[in-house]
Amino acid sequence: MKKKLYILTAAAALSLAACSSNEKAEESKPAEEKAATEQQAETTKTEEAKQETAHQHEEGEPTAETTCSFCDMKVYMKSEDMGQFTAKMVTEEGETLFFDDIGCMLNYERDTEKPAKERFVRDFNGLDWVSVDDAKIMKTDVKTPMNYGYAFFKDEKSLNTFTTKHQNAQPATVEDIDQVANERYMKKKQMQEQEGDMQHGEGEHGEMKQEEETQHEAH
Repeated sequence: MKKKLYILTAAAALSLAACSSNEKAEESKPAEEKAATEQQAETTKTEEAKQETAHQHEEGEPTAETTCSFCDMKVYMKSEDMGQFTAKMVTEEGETLFFDDIGCMLNYERDTEKPAKERFVRDFNGLDWVSVDDAKIMKTDVKTPMNYGYAFFKDEKSLNTFTTKHQNAQPATVEDIDQVANERYMKKKQMQEQEGDMQHGEGEHGEMKQEEETQHEAH
């Protein structure tokens, strides 16, 4: 009898535990669904923010006071002569930087060792921003702010409009521009090092001369 009673009690306990577990599972479903909904809403909000930021960067324009983030020279606006050679980049931190010529943008990346998240140049004819990766590039004899001489085009139609008037222009790549920019960068660094050595030498000479004069006065 006791054994039978024990079995019934154990069965009841197991049944009660199972019911309790089911109830908890049912209670957790709304919470999980709510969390999933909130996560989806947050993801959607983040994507919308990214799209808005990308749009702002794509449409962003320099002002009359904007200077090149690399050489500190004037950056030409869309309405100004040579404004079609202005370049811009978006950093990993979301900051938009402007450059007066394509080579300065490449050397800025080289100097800071921070590759851009996005890089833009202007279509030579329409002046629209176009991704560097998508642009068609021509090496020309047209004067550009830093004399790199590269023009950019958003499509074949824009390119053909240009080459009709500039038949000596030659196709180029970003790698071609980067090679020229790197040569200039290295030359500038060498000049800076030489100037630094000269100043250092002048400083040592001045100190030696002062020491000699002090010793002479002591005698």
